[in-house]
Amino acid sequence: MLKTILTVLISTICSMATSSAMAHHDSGRYYNHHGQYQGRIDDNGRSYDSSGRYTGRQDANGRRYDSSGRYQGRIDNNGRLYDESGRYCGRIDDHGRYYDQTGRYLGKKDLNGRFYDRSGRYQGRVQ
Repeated sequence: MLKTILTVLISTICSMATSSAMAHHDSGRYYNHHGQYQGRIDDNGRSYDSSGRYTGRQDANGRRYDSSGRYQGRIDNNGRLYDESGRYCGRIDDHGRYYDQTGRYLGKKDLNGRFYDRSGRYQGRVQ
């Protein structure tokens, strides 16, 4: 379940970061805390790993699907995250802070696309 939560969180973060009108195919690149390229999300919500392999997509309604088309979870308009069974997994507030299903703070994304864990340690970024 943690893997599902993280997958939905990362895809949501990346798709939210790329939702502005960016015209080129490399918009939505994301990097780990060492600056290594991890993959990208294109303007249509399709995600690719660092080798360019298709890993899934997120539709306009916040539903996430893996590369085989299997439903993985969703995020609603209020920032609440749900897994593939419809169980509540956590939320993202209006300030970019992430919380799990019990309300425990997990980390945040700043206005520049940088991600920090709950201890404030840098974890990566979306460009």
